[in-house]
Amino acid sequence: MSPLVDTFGRIAKNLRVSVTDRCDLRCLYCMPPEGLEWLPRPELLTFEEIERLVRVMVRLGVEKVRITGGEPLVRKDLPVLVEKLARIEGLDDLALTTNGVQLKRFAADLAAAGLRRINVSLDSLQQDRLFHIVRRDVLDNVLEGLEELERHPSIRPIKVNVVTMRGINDDEILAFAKLAMRKPYIIRFIEFMPLDAEERWQ
Repeated sequence: MSPLVDTFGRIAKNLRVSVTDRCDLRCLYCMPPEGLEWLPRPELLTFEEIERLVRVMVRLGVEKVRITGGEPLVRKDLPVLVEKLARIEGLDDLALTTNGVQLKRFAADLAAAGLRRINVSLDSLQQDRLFHIVRRDVLDNVLEGLEELERHPSIRPIKVNVVTMRGINDDEILAFAKLAMRKPYIIRFIEFMPLDAEERWQ
């Protein structure tokens, strides 16, 4: 098969696979408090369909796959999918983006299944402030999940994504930098993007 090439002659080597539109948070920059109307289950690809799709894409030149959502860890038995994808010959890298709420529960299974890299979203290190941003009391869950990841060196690097918002959490930049000095985390400050769930973009 010929590789996937865009109009600039670049070969597509990265693939993002969204396994669900559901999420267990209601981040103010992403989703209204009441949530959204979710896709009916039959409209989601099965794990076998996702595996087949990724195998085809690898033959077309894809080398790296990132599993996303929604929140991918709310998809039942996600480590089963990770194991299926990790076995695909020619796939060099398998990563996951998560809000970290359920990481403590799943970190060991994800490592055993063959996950190689992870990005964890965390917008504040202050409990009340994070509650304001994501509308759930989850700071302890995320921090405990990150600590559990440290016990599984096969998943590296551990990247922490911080959506930085003026007047909301931009005063925590140094706190996150200090966290990176104490812990084996790579902190990444992400630009506030106009998803516009509540028309906050200016």
